[in-house]
Amino acid sequence: MAEADMHNLVPAIGEINGDRSNYRFGELGGMPSQYGAVPVLIDFKRRVVQPPANVKGNIARTYFYMSETYGLNLSSSQEKLFAAWDRLDPVDSWECKRNQLIAGVQGNENLFVSNACS
Repeated sequence: MAEADMHNLVPAIGEINGDRSNYRFGELGGMPSQYGAVPVLIDFKRRVVQPPANVKGNIARTYFYMSETYGLNLSSSQEKLFAAWDRLDPVDSWECKRNQLIAGVQGNENLFVSNACS
């Protein structure tokens, strides 16, 4: 069920998604330039992905949802990172709308999103 949960599904560029593999998210501190205009940075040796700043909060809220809903284990360092990303990239109007649309189809909300929507 977790794999088919619409709150966990996001369109992605195939090459980046493939390169990302199952690497953990993190901060790499560099200027992303591996993928042209898409500001993603992947450190293949360290197996870490730095996503664009404008989606870091979205990723954090998805991981919090998946952890609560399906028991996905998050390390304490990942929890701290995601908490920071949640604060730095707050829920926006599109994320609220997306959450509502998914709830209409799937029957449940991501409370980490809906609690921030007015």
